[in-house]
Amino acid sequence: MADAADIAHLLRRTEFVARPARIAALSALSLDDAVTDVMNVALNANPQLPPELAVHNSSDSYNQRVAAFHWWLDVMATRPRPFQEKMTLFWHGHFTSEWEVVQRCDHMMSQNQLYRTAGLGNFLPLTQAMSLEPAMLIYLSNATNVKGAPNENFARELLELFTLGVGNYTQDDVAAAARAWTGHNYNSQVHAYEFRSSRHDTTNKTFFGTTKNWDGPDIVNEVLRDNAVSRGIAARLIAKKLWEFFAYPHDALLLAAVTRGIALVDIARWTARLHAALLRLSTESLSAPVVLASGWMGGVAPLLAMAAARQVWPPTSIEIDILYGAADLAGPDSVDYVATYFGLTLAPASRQALIDAHQAERAAANGSNSRAVTNLLIMTMLTGEMNVA
Repeated sequence: MADAADIAHLLRRTEFVARPARIAALSALSLDDAVTDVMNVALNANPQLPPELAVHNSSDSYNQRVAAFHWWLDVMATRPRPFQEKMTLFWHGHFTSEWEVVQRCDHMMSQNQLYRTAGLGNFLPLTQAMSLEPAMLIYLSNATNVKGAPNENFARELLELFTLGVGNYTQDDVAAAARAWTGHNYNSQVHAYEFRSSRHDTTNKTFFGTTKNWDGPDIVNEVLRDNAVSRGIAARLIAKKLWEFFAYPHDALLLAAVTRGIALVDIARWTARLHAALLRLSTESLSAPVVLASGWMGGVAPLLAMAAARQVWPPTSIEIDILYGAADLAGPDSVDYVATYFGLTLAPASRQALIDAHQAERAAANGSNSRAVTNLLIMTMLTGEMNVA
């Protein structure tokens, strides 16, 4: 039988919150079987997007955006195996795009659903599919990347952020990749990906020292499958980000164990290593802090789960209520608003620390308070008063 404290630690990192019923159920298993249970997301039966979120309503886009946040937060808080949503959140942060730029609910939610359905599978096809998602085409400008006037935005982020990291490619590689991705565009009439052969550069390009007529998907295959050096670099980058997301940074020993020999095209080995990483995570020091890589949605999700279990408030009300209730208040009043919302009595030192941090962030944001308030929400979650509650 597994130790209940180890199980609770594992669940806080993988399922947003350690539900008492889950702790009891998994404590009856061995630790290895408990990790297997956490990763068995088949019980979730991938949720279908609500019909109103699968289409774009230009006359009500703001309320669609709010509804999309609510839906995803509720899914995080209520699914039988939330690990799948934790991975969806990981890919949402890794293959990033932004609602303010994309401006379409259907595209943002299609991308979200891709990360949900493919996020525990092979990294190579996930990256290929991500590259052609309308949200990504718009966000990183490949929608208008054409021969004769190549746009390097997507090609650069593909190499720098999504697969290899700085220092593992050259500017010439970026330029070649951008030319390879020309013609992989977005049709604004039907709102979908479209390959336009007349706008695709079919001349030779030199990428990673090989000169040929590279196409966009060929670039992804070279980086993640065909080139052993770049494949290993990408494996280490993703393994490092996963460990930092679920645990904490700078664990060189585990990173070496997890990444050694990984072939990203071999999903059986990939999931086995992820299983091993989570198994070690569950027995790491219980004092290790929960990292903030999960972002504000990953922080709100456990509150939603606990609130729903205790029937304290409707789950979907939290983030929007706080965001728009506190955004127009002065710094100290924002802190008091958030504390009161959760029924917290902050110690003077905690309250002042939150005020100082929140006001500094507001000043740095030049009056844009929405992100500062969401970070205030996360900081409040980390207070001793919240954790005692």
